Amino acid sequence: MINLEKSSFFLPTREFRKLSILLTIYHAPMISQQAMAMQSNLSSGMVNRYVHELEEAKLINIENRNRRDKKYSLTPKGQDKLFRLLMLCSAEIVQLYAQARQELIEKFAKVFRPEGSYKVVLFGGSETAAMVIQAIHNFPDATIAGIVDNDPAKWGKIFEGIRITPPESISDIRPDFIIIASFARQDEIFESIKHLSEQQINIIKLSTI
Repeated sequence: MINLEKSSFFLPTREFRKLSILLTIYHAPMISQQAMAMQSNLSSGMVNRYVHELEEAKLINIENRNRRDKKYSLTPKGQDKLFRLLMLCSAEIVQLYAQARQELIEKFAKVFRPEGSYKVVLFGGSETAAMVIQAIHNFPDATIAGIVDNDPAKWGKIFEGIRITPPESISDIRPDFIIIASFARQDEIFESIKHLSEQQINIIKLSTI
């Protein structure tokens, strides 16, 4: 299930709230309005208002099972509405992703000069690393020689065609650059590997390029 409520940046517009409620009902028809409010990150009063609005628009059906329990379901019109809202939301996310990748490309252009040849290791095997890899592909002279991560559960797994290894493997790879592909833990990671700069390895935090 798409967890829309985890976003800290999407504005809670009416369309966004409708999408959140429709998506919640789609995945859990037996859900109570109280639980619906918790999952969609809305107040109970607001959920109640939107539920009645969606019912009046014939986007959802409400079945009274007994005095307390109700069953919600999407009508064919509601399913179509949900699909269209998801497509619009996805289009905005893709645009934001493209803009963020372009920002990285412009930043890396200051690092990877055309006259050089660079071996790069990414620290962090997550969604951020995937975007960094896409950006680095624009620089033919920069080769991603490995991905390392502190999480033992990721060791040995293939991420974007590259095997994830423990941080200890950095010394064997001997890269020119380590790019910390994590925003949330970049300072912590930097402190753990800053000693590698003594081996003539450049350590880059995305926020400081």
